Amino acid sequence: MYWKVQKIGPEQLVKQYGVHLLLGVSILLNGFLFLTMPKGNKMSSETKGNIEGFVRNVTMHLLDSSYINCEKNSVELRKELAPNILAGMVQRKDLPGNDTELMALIRDMSERKQICAVRIDRVATGDPDARGLVPVEVQGVFAFHSSQDTGENPFRFQYMIGQHSETKAYLIADFRDLTPQQAPAE
Repeated sequence: MYWKVQKIGPEQLVKQYGVHLLLGVSILLNGFLFLTMPKGNKMSSETKGNIEGFVRNVTMHLLDSSYINCEKNSVELRKELAPNILAGMVQRKDLPGNDTELMALIRDMSERKQICAVRIDRVATGDPDARGLVPVEVQGVFAFHSSQDTGENPFRFQYMIGQHSETKAYLIADFRDLTPQQAPAE
């Protein structure tokens, strides 16, 4: 009995062992993805960067009380704040409630030539909570100057960032002002 020697070409190898090769590559790729995926409910650095940029913009819109930017900032805040947060700020008179109030505010700031500068020193982004909201704390200083007053104040805000259900754009779902209150001068 003689053993028959076969010449095996690449086509025959692919037909016979191709599925095994694809399975091996798939297992290696899935293993790599499993080892590099974030643990628990952690966010990627890209998402943290996007949230940090969003929070910096919102903080600028909240604190920049320059007569030049006031109208643009108010319009942007209406898109960036959740309805309940926006209503609370309007009720506390932190934001103008309608166009008439906005125009009166702009006119007042224009007469005083009020300008403002905001410096953000620290942005700390946490991991999402059980509701999927991301806590972010922002600290810095804002300085203002007008014909009537000049000053510099520190600020410290905590935001809870969510996403709009339809547009998936970032949204301020909760806002707390953690700025230490300074004692009044006597």
